[in-house]
Amino acid sequence: MKSKLINADSSRQEITRGIPGFPLTCYSSHFSNDTYDYIDWHWHIEFQLCIVTEGTVLWQIGPEQMTVPAGNGIFINSQQVHRVQPCQCSSASFFCADFRPDLFRGATDDTLYNEYVLPLLGNKSLPAKKISSEENNQREVLDRLKSMAAVFENKAACYEYELVGSIFQIYGKLFPLISKGSRPACARDARLREILVYIQSSYSQPLSLDDIAAHAGLSRSECCRYFKSQTGQTLFAYLIQYRISKSLELLTFTDKTISQIAQSVGFSSQSYYTDRFRTAIGTTPTEYRKHTLERCQTA
Repeated sequence: MKSKLINADSSRQEITRGIPGFPLTCYSSHFSNDTYDYIDWHWHIEFQLCIVTEGTVLWQIGPEQMTVPAGNGIFINSQQVHRVQPCQCSSASFFCADFRPDLFRGATDDTLYNEYVLPLLGNKSLPAKKISSEENNQREVLDRLKSMAAVFENKAACYEYELVGSIFQIYGKLFPLISKGSRPACARDARLREILVYIQSSYSQPLSLDDIAAHAGLSRSECCRYFKSQTGQTLFAYLIQYRISKSLELLTFTDKTISQIAQSVGFSSQSYYTDRFRTAIGTTPTEYRKHTLERCQTA
Protein backbone atom coordinates (compact mmCIF):
# COMPACT_ATOMS: atom_id res chain seq x y z
CA MET A 1 0.00 0.00 0.00
CA LYS A 2 3.07 2.21 0.03
CA SER A 3 3.23 4.67 -2.86
CA LYS A 4 6.43 5.82 -4.54
CA LEU A 5 7.10 9.47 -3.82
CA ILE A 6 6.74 11.45 -7.03
CA ASN A 7 8.19 14.91 -7.54
CA ALA A 8 5.12 16.61 -9.00
CA ASP A 9 3.67 20.09 -9.29
CA SER A 10 0.24 21.18 -8.06
CA SER A 11 -1.47 19.63 -11.11
CA ARG A 12 0.15 16.23 -10.49
CA GLN A 13 2.41 16.71 -13.49
CA GLU A 14 5.62 14.88 -12.70
CA ILE A 15 8.71 17.08 -12.53
CA THR A 16 11.63 15.17 -14.01
CA ARG A 17 15.33 15.93 -13.83
CA GLY A 18 16.83 15.44 -17.24
CA ILE A 19 20.34 14.95 -18.49
CA PRO A 20 21.97 18.40 -18.37
CA GLY A 21 21.30 20.16 -21.65
CA PHE A 22 18.84 17.54 -22.93
CA PRO A 23 15.13 16.91 -22.19
CA LEU A 24 15.74 13.23 -21.37
CA THR A 25 15.43 11.47 -18.01
CA CYS A 26 16.38 7.85 -17.29
CA TYR A 27 15.67 5.90 -14.10
CA SER A 28 14.79 2.47 -12.71
CA SER A 29 11.86 1.59 -10.47
CA HIS A 30 11.69 -1.45 -8.18
CA PHE A 31 8.57 -2.66 -6.37
CA SER A 32 9.22 -4.64 -3.19
CA ASN A 33 8.33 -4.75 0.50
CA ASP A 34 11.29 -2.49 1.22
CA THR A 35 10.58 0.17 -1.42
CA TYR A 36 6.99 0.82 -2.54
CA ASP A 37 3.94 -1.08 -3.77
CA TYR A 38 2.65 1.20 -6.52
CA ILE A 39 3.15 4.50 -8.32
CA ASP A 40 0.03 6.61 -7.93
CA TRP A 41 -1.86 8.50 -10.65
CA HIS A 42 0.28 11.13 -12.35
CA TRP A 43 1.12 12.45 -15.80
CA HIS A 44 3.97 14.14 -17.61
CA ILE A 45 4.58 16.07 -20.79
CA GLU A 46 7.28 13.59 -21.81
CA PHE A 47 6.85 10.53 -23.97
CA GLN A 48 7.70 7.49 -21.86
CA LEU A 49 9.39 4.25 -22.89
CA CYS A 50 9.74 1.44 -20.34
CA ILE A 51 11.09 -2.10 -20.36
CA VAL A 52 10.22 -4.54 -17.57
CA THR A 53 13.37 -6.15 -16.19
CA GLU A 54 11.84 -8.32 -13.46
CA GLY A 55 8.39 -9.74 -12.73
CA THR A 56 5.24 -8.42 -14.36
CA VAL A 57 4.03 -4.84 -14.20
CA LEU A 58 0.51 -3.47 -14.68
CA TRP A 59 0.11 -0.04 -16.24
CA GLN A 60 -3.29 1.63 -16.05
CA ILE A 61 -3.72 4.51 -18.50
CA GLY A 62 -7.14 6.00 -17.77
CA PRO A 63 -9.56 3.05 -18.06
CA GLU A 64 -7.12 0.99 -20.14
CA GLN A 65 -4.95 -1.67 -18.48
CA MET A 66 -1.79 -3.21 -19.91
CA THR A 67 0.02 -6.13 -18.29
CA VAL A 68 3.69 -6.19 -19.26
CA PRO A 69 5.89 -9.19 -18.33
CA ALA A 70 9.68 -9.12 -18.06
CA GLY A 71 11.43 -8.61 -21.38
CA ASN A 72 8.53 -6.58 -22.80
CA GLY A 73 7.89 -2.87 -22.76
CA ILE A 74 5.40 -0.05 -23.11
CA PHE A 75 5.19 3.36 -24.78
CA ILE A 76 3.04 6.00 -23.03
CA ASN A 77 2.01 9.06 -24.97
CA SER A 78 2.47 12.59 -23.69
CA GLN A 79 0.03 13.90 -21.03
CA GLN A 80 -1.61 10.55 -20.29
CA VAL A 81 -2.77 10.08 -16.69
CA HIS A 82 -1.48 6.71 -15.53
CA ARG A 83 -0.79 4.46 -12.54
CA VAL A 84 1.71 1.59 -12.16
CA GLN A 85 1.88 -1.45 -9.91
CA PRO A 86 3.35 -4.97 -9.92
CA CYS A 87 1.03 -7.86 -10.73
CA GLN A 88 -0.02 -10.15 -7.88
CA CYS A 89 1.79 -7.97 -5.32
CA SER A 90 5.14 -9.58 -6.23
CA SER A 91 8.44 -7.78 -6.65
CA ALA A 92 9.01 -6.25 -10.06
CA SER A 93 11.33 -3.77 -11.75
CA PHE A 94 11.41 -1.66 -14.89
CA PHE A 95 13.68 0.83 -16.61
CA CYS A 96 12.27 4.08 -18.01
CA ALA A 97 13.38 6.70 -20.48
CA ASP A 98 11.24 9.86 -20.42
CA PHE A 99 11.88 12.34 -23.22
CA ARG A 100 10.16 15.58 -24.11
CA PRO A 101 8.70 15.83 -27.61
CA ASP A 102 10.75 18.94 -28.26
CA LEU A 103 13.91 16.81 -28.11
CA PHE A 104 13.19 16.21 -31.79
CA ARG A 105 12.81 19.85 -32.83
CA GLY A 106 15.28 20.98 -35.42
CA ALA A 107 17.63 23.86 -34.68
CA THR A 108 16.44 25.84 -37.70
CA ASP A 109 13.50 23.88 -39.13
CA ASP A 110 10.54 21.97 -37.64
CA THR A 111 9.80 19.86 -40.72
CA LEU A 112 10.76 16.53 -39.12
CA TYR A 113 9.08 17.46 -35.81
CA ASN A 114 5.85 18.25 -37.66
CA GLU A 115 6.01 15.01 -39.63
CA TYR A 116 7.08 12.53 -36.95
CA VAL A 117 6.16 14.00 -33.56
CA LEU A 118 2.98 16.07 -33.94
CA PRO A 119 1.00 13.07 -35.31
CA LEU A 120 1.55 11.27 -31.99
CA LEU A 121 0.83 14.29 -29.82
CA GLY A 122 -2.46 14.80 -31.62
CA ASN A 123 -3.48 11.14 -31.65
CA LYS A 124 -6.13 10.79 -28.97
CA SER A 125 -6.66 7.12 -29.88
CA LEU A 126 -3.08 6.26 -28.88
CA PRO A 127 -2.71 6.70 -25.11
CA ALA A 128 -0.19 3.88 -24.98
CA LYS A 129 1.14 0.85 -26.84
CA LYS A 130 2.60 -2.39 -25.54
CA ILE A 131 5.93 -3.39 -27.10
CA SER A 132 6.17 -7.16 -27.45
CA SER A 133 9.31 -9.28 -27.49
CA GLU A 134 7.44 -11.79 -29.66
CA GLU A 135 7.32 -9.36 -32.59
CA ASN A 136 10.56 -9.14 -34.57
CA ASN A 137 10.12 -5.47 -35.49
CA GLN A 138 9.39 -4.56 -31.86
CA ARG A 139 12.20 -6.66 -30.40
CA GLU A 140 14.79 -4.28 -31.81
CA VAL A 141 13.27 -1.43 -29.79
CA LEU A 142 13.42 -3.58 -26.65
CA ASP A 143 17.04 -4.58 -27.32
CA ARG A 144 18.02 -0.93 -27.60
CA LEU A 145 16.17 -0.13 -24.37
CA LYS A 146 18.09 -2.93 -22.64
CA SER A 147 21.31 -1.40 -23.89
CA MET A 148 20.21 2.00 -22.57
CA ALA A 149 19.53 0.47 -19.15
CA ALA A 150 23.04 -1.02 -19.09
CA VAL A 151 24.63 2.28 -20.14
CA PHE A 152 22.66 4.13 -17.47
CA GLU A 153 23.67 1.58 -14.85
CA ASN A 154 27.39 1.70 -15.68
CA LYS A 155 27.63 5.48 -16.24
CA ALA A 156 30.91 5.35 -18.12
CA ALA A 157 32.49 8.53 -19.50
CA CYS A 158 30.14 10.42 -21.86
CA TYR A 159 27.30 8.00 -21.13
CA GLU A 160 24.85 10.91 -21.38
CA TYR A 161 25.56 11.35 -25.08
CA GLU A 162 25.15 7.63 -25.63
CA LEU A 163 21.71 7.72 -23.98
CA VAL A 164 20.58 10.68 -26.06
CA GLY A 165 21.83 9.03 -29.24
CA SER A 166 19.99 5.82 -28.34
CA ILE A 167 16.69 7.70 -28.00
CA PHE A 168 17.01 9.04 -31.53
CA GLN A 169 17.72 5.52 -32.80
CA ILE A 170 14.82 4.02 -30.85
CA TYR A 171 12.36 6.67 -31.97
CA GLY A 172 13.26 6.00 -35.59
CA LYS A 173 12.28 2.35 -35.09
CA LEU A 174 9.32 3.11 -32.82
CA PHE A 175 7.43 5.70 -34.85
CA PRO A 176 6.41 3.34 -37.69
CA LEU A 177 5.16 0.84 -35.11
CA ILE A 178 2.99 3.18 -33.07
CA SER A 179 1.76 5.46 -35.84
CA LYS A 180 0.00 2.55 -37.58
CA GLY A 181 -3.20 1.08 -36.26
CA SER A 182 -4.85 2.68 -33.27
CA ARG A 183 -6.25 1.27 -30.07
CA PRO A 184 -9.86 2.09 -29.13
CA ALA A 185 -10.31 5.80 -28.47
CA CYS A 186 -9.27 6.99 -25.04
CA ALA A 187 -8.93 10.76 -25.03
CA ARG A 188 -6.57 12.60 -22.76
CA ASP A 189 -8.89 13.72 -20.06
CA ALA A 190 -8.29 16.92 -18.17
CA ARG A 191 -11.30 16.17 -15.95
CA LEU A 192 -9.66 13.10 -14.42
CA ARG A 193 -6.53 15.12 -13.70
CA GLU A 194 -8.71 17.81 -12.14
CA ILE A 195 -10.45 15.34 -9.80
CA LEU A 196 -7.17 13.70 -8.78
CA VAL A 197 -5.53 17.06 -8.11
CA TYR A 198 -8.48 18.16 -6.01
CA ILE A 199 -8.42 14.98 -3.89
CA GLN A 200 -4.64 15.05 -3.51
CA SER A 201 -4.59 18.70 -2.48
CA SER A 202 -7.60 18.47 -0.13
CA TYR A 203 -7.23 14.98 1.41
CA SER A 204 -6.28 16.36 4.84
CA GLN A 205 -9.60 18.20 5.15
CA PRO A 206 -13.14 16.82 5.50
CA LEU A 207 -14.00 15.87 1.93
CA SER A 208 -17.42 14.74 0.73
CA LEU A 209 -18.71 13.37 -2.55
CA ASP A 210 -20.67 16.60 -2.93
CA ASP A 211 -17.43 18.59 -2.67
CA ILE A 212 -15.66 16.51 -5.32
CA ALA A 213 -18.64 16.43 -7.69
CA ALA A 214 -19.16 20.17 -7.42
CA HIS A 215 -15.49 20.81 -8.12
CA ALA A 216 -15.66 18.63 -11.23
CA GLY A 217 -18.93 20.19 -12.38
CA LEU A 218 -20.75 16.83 -12.25
CA SER A 219 -23.68 15.36 -10.36
CA ARG A 220 -22.91 12.95 -7.52
CA SER A 221 -23.90 9.89 -9.52
CA GLU A 222 -22.12 11.00 -12.69
CA CYS A 223 -18.96 11.83 -10.75
CA CYS A 224 -18.92 8.37 -9.17
CA ARG A 225 -19.60 6.63 -12.47
CA TYR A 226 -17.00 8.65 -14.34
CA PHE A 227 -14.21 8.12 -11.79
CA LYS A 228 -14.90 4.37 -11.57
CA SER A 229 -14.92 4.05 -15.38
CA GLN A 230 -11.58 5.87 -15.66
CA THR A 231 -9.67 4.30 -12.76
CA GLY A 232 -11.42 1.08 -11.80
CA GLN A 233 -11.78 2.40 -8.23
CA THR A 234 -14.56 4.17 -6.42
CA LEU A 235 -13.90 7.72 -5.28
CA PHE A 236 -14.20 6.65 -1.65
CA ALA A 237 -11.72 3.77 -2.09
CA TYR A 238 -9.20 6.05 -3.77
CA LEU A 239 -9.53 8.76 -1.12
CA ILE A 240 -8.96 6.22 1.69
CA GLN A 241 -6.02 4.71 -0.17
CA TYR A 242 -4.44 8.10 -0.74
CA ARG A 243 -4.88 9.16 2.89
CA ILE A 244 -3.28 5.94 4.11
CA SER A 245 -0.37 6.30 1.66
CA LYS A 246 0.30 9.81 2.99
CA SER A 247 0.12 8.52 6.56
CA LEU A 248 2.90 6.01 5.81
CA GLU A 249 5.25 8.93 5.16
CA LEU A 250 4.34 10.50 8.51
CA LEU A 251 4.74 7.19 10.36
CA THR A 252 8.19 6.72 8.83
CA PHE A 253 9.64 10.22 8.86
CA THR A 254 7.99 12.05 11.80
CA ASP A 255 7.46 11.61 15.53
CA LYS A 256 3.78 12.54 15.39
CA THR A 257 1.42 10.43 17.48
CA ILE A 258 -1.02 8.06 15.77
CA SER A 259 -3.86 10.41 16.70
CA GLN A 260 -2.06 13.39 15.20
CA ILE A 261 -1.31 11.46 12.01
CA ALA A 262 -4.94 10.35 11.67
CA GLN A 263 -6.06 13.96 11.92
CA SER A 264 -3.30 15.19 9.58
CA VAL A 265 -4.42 12.94 6.72
CA GLY A 266 -8.15 13.59 7.10
CA PHE A 267 -9.53 10.70 9.17
CA SER A 268 -12.31 11.61 11.57
CA SER A 269 -10.90 9.54 14.44
CA GLN A 270 -7.89 7.48 15.43
CA SER A 271 -9.97 4.30 15.74
CA TYR A 272 -11.41 4.71 12.22
CA TYR A 273 -7.91 5.37 10.84
CA THR A 274 -6.51 2.30 12.59
CA ASP A 275 -9.34 0.12 11.30
CA ARG A 276 -8.86 1.28 7.70
CA PHE A 277 -5.07 1.03 8.01
CA ARG A 278 -5.29 -2.58 9.25
CA THR A 279 -7.61 -3.49 6.38
CA ALA A 280 -5.28 -1.97 3.78
CA ILE A 281 -1.83 -2.80 5.20
CA GLY A 282 -2.54 -5.87 7.33
CA THR A 283 -1.16 -4.40 10.53
CA THR A 284 -1.80 -1.44 12.83
CA PRO A 285 -0.11 1.96 12.38
CA THR A 286 1.87 1.40 15.60
CA GLU A 287 3.13 -2.01 14.46
CA TYR A 288 3.98 -0.61 11.01
CA ARG A 289 6.05 2.19 12.55
CA LYS A 290 7.86 -0.24 14.86
CA HIS A 291 8.76 -2.66 12.05
CA THR A 292 9.84 0.19 9.75
CA LEU A 293 12.19 1.60 12.40
CA GLU A 294 13.63 -1.87 13.06
CA ARG A 295 14.35 -2.35 9.35
CA CYS A 296 16.07 1.04 9.19
CA GLN A 297 18.27 0.22 12.21
CA THR A 298 19.37 -3.12 10.77
CA ALA A 299 19.88 -1.84 7.20
